[in-house]
Amino acid sequence: MARRNVSKAVLNEALELISTGHADKAEAVCLTAIDENPKDVNLLGMLGAIYTKMGRYRDASVALKATIEMAPSFAKPHEDLGYVLIELRQPTEALDVLENATRLDPSLERAHFLKGQALGMLGKGKEADEAYEKSFDLNPERKKLALAAEHHKEGRHEQAEKLYKEILQKNPKNVDALRLLGVVAFRASRVDDAERLIKKSIDLAPDYAGAIIDLGRVYKEQNRYEEAIECFRKAEALEPENQQIPFLLGATLARAALTYDAVEAYERAIELSPQHPGAMLGLGHVLKTVGRQDEAIAAYRKCTELKPDSGEIYWSLANLKTYRFSDDEIKGMQDRLEKGGL
Repeated sequence: MARRNVSKAVLNEALELISTGHADKAEAVCLTAIDENPKDVNLLGMLGAIYTKMGRYRDASVALKATIEMAPSFAKPHEDLGYVLIELRQPTEALDVLENATRLDPSLERAHFLKGQALGMLGKGKEADEAYEKSFDLNPERKKLALAAEHHKEGRHEQAEKLYKEILQKNPKNVDALRLLGVVAFRASRVDDAERLIKKSIDLAPDYAGAIIDLGRVYKEQNRYEEAIECFRKAEALEPENQQIPFLLGATLARAALTYDAVEAYERAIELSPQHPGAMLGLGHVLKTVGRQDEAIAAYRKCTELKPDSGEIYWSLANLKTYRFSDDEIKGMQDRLEKGGL
């Protein structure tokens, strides 16, 4: 009984640390407890959840697989592992564990939703829709949020805003609705509303990387570079494998004239996503600024391979004043101009 009470106390402490945005401290608490109780399935499952929160999906996968091996009849670790495997772009493996999750507990609406995602990634659209419908039947709020997100994606912002507000009337603490309503406000140039709503979602979920990124965008567009950089650095710590974050950070650092830091950020983005044309172009710009001309040319030329119809890239090369286009490059530009591609 004493061991069970210790485990419960550690779990509560870890949950409190996570809820206040201190996942690293929660990890330390969990690891210490697991050293003393290596077969405590609840602690191991919590460690997997902590790693997931931190964006350390490979570590999370190891912890959650060990949890399932120790307690194969527990549905929640299967659901959590399914999410991690989707993030690792392993939909076949994700579908297997999510099938187990919904078999063990058919009421896990998130597991049905994740099954929909996995099936969609595998090109099984009809089966994906069926999985989503099961999730929506169990959670009508999620259904309304998904419909709002679809309106949002298709540019029907008024319809999306209406649905987000309906969700928040019933559940003022829905962090997704708060964040996305803030994004709608931002796109409508209602910057104060956007900042207020996105901040509120972060207050409720301090480690919500998506909301932190959106707040950084809001600050960036207001030229509040120091605050934007702080947001992007925090988001990067939460999701170190998200290539979009160092790209945004690089663009903001470049605007703030922190050019050498911008070079490092763009290089991180390219390391995570070598085919990222925006990061490659940004890298070319900042390399030119710091006088690394040959490397800037290499970056721009790589960019022409990734995005051959972008006139900005060719203009950037021409603007170097020292770069001479080859006959093949000139012919390629002429051909694209004739086809309306530049």
